[in-house]
Amino acid sequence: MQLILPDIKEYAGLDERVQSLLIPSEITTNNTLSRPQLKDGEQLIEGQKEINLYLDKLESFTKQWYACRCDMFP
Repeated sequence: MQLILPDIKEYAGLDERVQSLLIPSEITTNNTLSRPQLKDGEQLIEGQKEINLYLDKLESFTKQWYACRCDMFP
């Protein structure tokens, strides 16, 4: 996963969210962009709101993945 930010200070919240994930990622800056971009495989997500929604879904998935599901099995 790669997060590309136009300004690291302006989008520090996105930077912190991506760094906190348990997924290998790269964070770079490109001051020619007008909006942040997130590349995840073949997907390209643009805009702070859209990236946050994508990260919400990704965090939900990873929490379920790593959760102990012992209670589901007799």
